[in-house]
Amino acid sequence: MLKQKTIKIISAVILIGIPLFVAAQTADPAFNPNNLISDAAFSDTQTFGGAAGIQKFLEIKGSVLANTDPSFLTGLKEPNAILLKQALDDPEPNLPYLRTAAELIWDASQSTGLNPQVILATMEKEEGLVDSQYKSPSAQQTAIDHAMGFNCGDSVACWNLFPGFYYQLFGNLDSSGNRYLGAAKSLMKSFSTSGGRGPAYNGSVSKVGQTISLDNTLGGYDNISAQENITLANNATAALYRYTPHVFNGNYNFWKFFQEWFKYPNGTLVALAGGAETYVIEDGSKQLVPDFVAQARGLNIAGKVTLSPNEYADYPTGTVYGPADNTVIKTPDGQTYVFIGGIKHPASNFVISQRGLSSASALAVNSNDAGLFTSGTVLPPKDGTIIRGQTKPAVYLVQNGEIKMFSSYTFAQNNIKPKQIVLVPDAEISTYAQNGFVPPKEGTAFKSSDSKIVYLMQDGLARPLTLEIINNRGVKQKDIAVLAKDEVGSLPLGFYATPKEKSWFSVAETGQLYLFKDGTKHPVSSFVAKQKGISPDFKVPLQVASAWIDGIALPPRDGTLVKGDSEGTIYLVKNGQLVSLSAADFAKARYSFKKVVTLPQSEIASYAKANAVTQ
Repeated sequence: MLKQKTIKIISAVILIGIPLFVAAQTADPAFNPNNLISDAAFSDTQTFGGAAGIQKFLEIKGSVLANTDPSFLTGLKEPNAILLKQALDDPEPNLPYLRTAAELIWDASQSTGLNPQVILATMEKEEGLVDSQYKSPSAQQTAIDHAMGFNCGDSVACWNLFPGFYYQLFGNLDSSGNRYLGAAKSLMKSFSTSGGRGPAYNGSVSKVGQTISLDNTLGGYDNISAQENITLANNATAALYRYTPHVFNGNYNFWKFFQEWFKYPNGTLVALAGGAETYVIEDGSKQLVPDFVAQARGLNIAGKVTLSPNEYADYPTGTVYGPADNTVIKTPDGQTYVFIGGIKHPASNFVISQRGLSSASALAVNSNDAGLFTSGTVLPPKDGTIIRGQTKPAVYLVQNGEIKMFSSYTFAQNNIKPKQIVLVPDAEISTYAQNGFVPPKEGTAFKSSDSKIVYLMQDGLARPLTLEIINNRGVKQKDIAVLAKDEVGSLPLGFYATPKEKSWFSVAETGQLYLFKDGTKHPVSSFVAKQKGISPDFKVPLQVASAWIDGIALPPRDGTLVKGDSEGTIYLVKNGQLVSLSAADFAKARYSFKKVVTLPQSEIASYAKANAVTQ
């Protein structure tokens, strides 16, 4: 994908995304550059209804982000450190698995207040991640790593503050603990500022109601001038122009994608002119609404909008629109189902009652309508319930709609009391989806009875412990639990277990020195190591170190003056960040060029810069 260049107005703090090249065409006359999106739409966090809705949208679009394969999820670069995720206001820091792109987008939306539709339109206009295909795996990974175009300038390479899909959304911490806002929170910071926060213009931050002049990145649309005057109509428009201070192609493309996908608000009932079927618009697709669903949801079918054939065709047909979660239905064959996430799950009267629902109020649904929906696994009791058969000794935990067996070790470790256990008919337990064993508690070291490999339960994953990390963490032989082979084999595996916080180590094959902190490894250059008197406490193989998430490089001491070997900008290290100095600043402070340390340009690029978006 080609990116456009040239820009003159750059915000003092926001890092500008780069619009995609678009083949020459006429701009839509309906486009109003003064009002890109309403404030209500910009901050509507309930679109899609959850991560599952985003996933369905991505699947309909054929997006690369719809991939849920574990190897793909690794490339989203979600960190495995709970403390780091907590520091970034991640609403789900303790999940024992890697989230999908849809789940990360949803969680970023909920934690910041930004409409997930805005996130998706931004990803499309920056990197084409919704509709585009990529020529190579490396090109695809590069696009994913810069998903929101954040920390990327029009005429400079992307910096290293936000090195992956997760960090683009949520932000990052540097080695000094400074927090940098990700794209989602940065957009909302501009949106939430009183009067709005637009691009820097004529030496000050522009506000709602002001008219400003912006450079366009030319190419892709006919008859577009190099500069354009726009009046910021609302906070959302100000925030979007601050993020990308161009009308064309950046914010025009954002508007175009948003309009194409989300023209009618979610929940709009529509029908093809002359057609008998009713559909509901949900996040860019039309979903068939069966009569019993309209009844269960209290929808006003009489108020539906009639679409032309062209409008109707603009919306791809999605899944059938289901009733609300926990709706109970009964089919003519006497089977009772409970809907969860648009999927109907067979459920016994015991489970329906245990979940606080009522079989007596079940909706009678004909076989044809019931057949429109996918049948899921038999519904177990609600999550968190501990169950046992009436005659069999095995005890299970209900988790994520499945049951996991307690081993004797985890049963004792969790201190399960008899009064916590709910008795269920043996025959019914056999119908529930079973998924392995309850994992040991976080921080437990263990091994299989038939293997010497030691694991650490870390972030819900069994992570192999190397000898170096066993010593680093002070794990004793007596602390290592011995579990059955099938129990260990059922646990989800992760990358190598990480060192304890604030550990210094080097890579055996390369000698590269790192600080491990906040769940990430921060590279330490030879200059910084010498300046600060740092040496490694232990070495690890490259294969092990490569499995750990990369963080921002450890900077030189505060007060150090540095420059790159291929660029003239001089920086002062202040509060662990590089602050660029103008010639006037340098002279006023009476700095000496003899004190300026020249470092490789790649090293300068690896340090946090003070003009990034901070808390």
